[in-house]
Order: sequence, then C-alpha cells, then structure tokens
Amino acid sequence: MIVGVMLLASMPMATAKLYGDANEDGVIDEADMSYVWQIIAGEKPKNELADANQDGEIDARDATYIENIILGNAPHPGKTLRIAIGDEPDDLNPLAMYSHSQSDLLKFFNGLLKFDEDLDLVPDLAESWDVSDDGEECTFHLRQGVMWHDGEEFTAEDVKYTYDLILSGDVTSMIPLATEYSDIIEEVEIVDDYTVKFTLQEAMVPFRERFAVAIVPKHLLEDEDLTETDFWQNPVGTGPYEFKEWAKGDKLVMVANPNYFAGAPVISELTFVFVPEETARVSLLKGGEVDITKIDARTKRTLTGESGIEIYIMPAANWYGLTLPTKTVPFTDKKVRQAIAYAINKQLILDTIFYGEGEVAYGPFRNSSWVYNPEIEYIYDPDKARQLLAQAGYNDTDGDAIVEKDGKKLEFTVMYPVSDIERRDIAIAVTTDLAAVGIKAELEGLSWSEIKARLHDDPYTVAWGSPYDPDVLNYKLWHSKFLYQGWYNPACYENPAVDALLDEGRTTFDTEERERIYGEFQEILVDDQPVAFFLFSDYVYAVNDQLAGIIATRPGPHGAGVSGGMTGELWWNVEDWDIEQ
Repeated sequence: MIVGVMLLASMPMATAKLYGDANEDGVIDEADMSYVWQIIAGEKPKNELADANQDGEIDARDATYIENIILGNAPHPGKTLRIAIGDEPDDLNPLAMYSHSQSDLLKFFNGLLKFDEDLDLVPDLAESWDVSDDGEECTFHLRQGVMWHDGEEFTAEDVKYTYDLILSGDVTSMIPLATEYSDIIEEVEIVDDYTVKFTLQEAMVPFRERFAVAIVPKHLLEDEDLTETDFWQNPVGTGPYEFKEWAKGDKLVMVANPNYFAGAPVISELTFVFVPEETARVSLLKGGEVDITKIDARTKRTLTGESGIEIYIMPAANWYGLTLPTKTVPFTDKKVRQAIAYAINKQLILDTIFYGEGEVAYGPFRNSSWVYNPEIEYIYDPDKARQLLAQAGYNDTDGDAIVEKDGKKLEFTVMYPVSDIERRDIAIAVTTDLAAVGIKAELEGLSWSEIKARLHDDPYTVAWGSPYDPDVLNYKLWHSKFLYQGWYNPACYENPAVDALLDEGRTTFDTEERERIYGEFQEILVDDQPVAFFLFSDYVYAVNDQLAGIIATRPGPHGAGVSGGMTGELWWNVEDWDIEQ
C-alpha cells in the first residue's frame, strides 16, 4: 500500500504550487496517479499540477514521478530552502579552490569517499576499497549505475581523468595544493569500468582524505580548454543537487537530483542568496525570505528567543592568532615571541568579541582532539611577559611606557583584513594588551592582497585550522619546505626537530605513536611561538526552526578546509534535511 503525502502550500519557503497533486485536493497520493492516467486517456482535463516532473508534458513519466514522491524516491515538489551567505565565488570549480564560498556551494559533486558526522571516511562514489599491506596501493570498487546529471554513466574513466588532471597541474588550487597529490601518487590505473587502483610513492596516513576530492566528468571536460570552459559556471556532477541557474550578484539555484544514487533529496530546490552584509541577511531571515544564515557570535544575543528562529552552535577547529614572522626583527628573538603570547588576555578576547562561543587556544588543536597536549598552555601573565622582555634586553629607560633595546623601541604594525570585523576587534584588543607591557603596536587594515605582500615582514591576525587528520594543514603551516609558499607557513617558521616530527607523523600508522609524535610537536611549536594562539571560535547559525535533519555536532574547518574542498558548514548534509510544518 502506498501512503499519501500531505504537502501544504503554506509550508515555509515553499513554492505555492504543489506539482504532483493532479486532482488538486492538497494531498499527493495514489488518487493523483490515477488522475494522471485519466488525463492521458482523455477522460480528465489537463491541469498544471498534473505535470509532476515539470517537463512541460503530462505523460506516464508523471505518474511514475508521483509514485516516487510517495515512496520517498523523488523530491517533494515545492520544498525550497534558501541559504543566505556573505561571499559569492568566481566559479564553481571543485578542483581549484581559492575561496571559502566555493566550498559552501559544492553540492553538485561527490568524491570517492566522504566525511560522515564523526569525520570518519565512508563510501561515496566508491562502494568499498582495499589497501595493500604496505599501504602503497589503494583499490576502489565503484558504485554501478551512478549517472552524471546529463544522463551519462559515471565510471573509472572519470576517476582517473580527475586525478590525472590534478597531477598534471593544469588546474591550480590553494586548497589543496596540486603538489599534495603529485608528491604522493605514482600512478592511477583503471582495472575495469568500476575499479580503479592508486599506487602511492609512499604510504601516508593523511592522504586517504584526498580521496574525498570531487570527481568531475571526463566526457564533458577532456576536449575543453579548462581556462575558458563554461563548465565551471554551469557544472554537471553526480551529486544530490543539479545546477539550475546562477544570477551573478544575486543567487545560485540548484534542484534535487531525482536519480541520486543515495536517494533524491526531500528538499526539491536549494537557493544560495548572496548578501554581503550580515544585518541584511538577518533581516531576510526575520522576514521569512531566507531559512538560514551564518552569523557573528555577537548577533546571537539579538536573535535568541526570536519566534521561528533557532540558533545552532557548531564546534570548529578554526583558530585565531597573531603571526610573529620569525625571520624579522624583533621576532627573531624567541623571548620576545613568548612575551607577546603571555601578554595577550585570550579569555577576555573570547568573552568580549566571540561572547564565549569557543575556547581558548594554546596551539593548533582543540582540547577535544585526540592529539591535544594539555602541557602546552600559555596562561595570561603580563608580569611574565615583562620579565621575558627584560631578559631579551628590552627596558623602558626613558619613561615613555615603551620598552627599547640599544636605543630602538619595541614597536611594529599589526595587520588585519579590513573586511573582517572580528579580526579587526582582535587586533584592537592585542594592541591594548601589548601596550600594557611596553610594546607599541600600530593597527593597519588592509586588503588580502596587501597583507599577502607583507606576510613575512609584519604580524597579522591569522585564522586557520582543520578538524581532520592532525597532519592536514599543520604540515603546510609549520614545515620549513613551505617557507615563502604564499599563505602557508606565514611566520617563516623553521625548526628541524618540527620538520622531522611532521614527516614522521604522516608516515606512522600506529595511533598511540602518532599521539606521542604530535604531542611532542606541540611542545616545541608552543615553546617557539611562531604564532601567538588566541582562541578557537565556534560557528553560529540562525535557522528557520521548521528545518529538520540538521547535525551541528560535526567540527567545522577554517573556511573551505583542506580535504577535498567539500563544505564544512552547517548544511554539509543538506540533502538529508526536510522542512516540517
């Protein structure tokens, strides 16, 4: 027996028309299937709602579509979710990640594997996989019958094409770097249409996360100029949602994939609305024009208790700190760097700027991480900061409240991205705390390109972080091989002991041994203080309280993360959501 589905036009954010309700009684059930057959037979008049799949024709496919709606195998018509975000990407290329906003929107694609709610890797396009005893061969057994949005079948050819494309360097990316593949993958081999084997140059624990990268269609891209193709503006994937339209400067619309191998999403249309100002996004939410938006922690207070709005707090590995370029005076002196770390009131910054939504940071791992070392804590201690400055030869000999050494005052510029209010406020707090111990720091709000040009000379309010394998991101931030490699290793940090530990950590498979390795890494890093760590911020979202299926316990990365570029935002599993009455 097929049970009917009640879908009212008054559903929040739903379209007013209930396609599939052929007899127009407000319920989609078996009677609507019969009604469609009667229309086809000429026994009933045609009407717009009988065109269940909205292809402009009323035929047997509509009756089948209605049956799939009832069985839960097709999207419920009319359920539209609107997400307001602040940034709009330049393109939708999943292999060339440069902005956080790109990853926010990547519901068009799948990887061989994906991260579940516990950040464990689970099958996605791959049904299963095998790893050789030496860890140097990974064989993936692909799902059969998976279709690209244009109707072509997904095969091992697409997997090999995607990874060969990354290895070729024909697409360049910041997240992740192409060299993170080319330095590790020796060969990608097609065994048969549904089996692909990766041979690695060396067994490496964190590399398995690179199998979450989006797979792109060979048949649509192999003959294209990848710098000119329209594909990145109008992508075709295997994912739960298909591209519908992109009105630049306004919105991006995607519709549910009725043939999705994991089952069609319940929400039939997903719209991302681009609204740069948070106040405008919040107004749209209050007015019922959008269903969800990310907000600053300070905005949470104004929305708590608001009718129809629920606040979600999502833990994040996103840490904030101050880079201390170790090859630039005065930061060449470790005692100066340590003094700066002791001088900053981290808890006050967390409480006043982030309203307590997060936790104080002492290093690159949250205290919930399995590798966190509790022995590394730098507690706020301005007296200790003054002692360290004195040991480094800095004293206030002229009584102007600024310490000096050899006649040169301890002063420098603190850069912050001018578009980031939170980092601006952090910079203000930092300069205030530093002044209290005799350090003069001037603020300078700059564009990202201006900061990058001075990255290795002046401190800036940095934010990074990854909840994935402890190697992910940390290798690039602290290993000397990434000196002067753009945004990576921004403090020009170079310590052979840290390099050795990071190299060992990524090739050691024993969990207890890895915990020891990364514990020792943290001790050295925090003693050196190339970055003064301040806090981890949680992510805060304001949401229509009629949304169901949200899982807000999965830790989010900084921005796009670095493992395949799939979204780490609250809507990471939006294909499993619903809108309830």
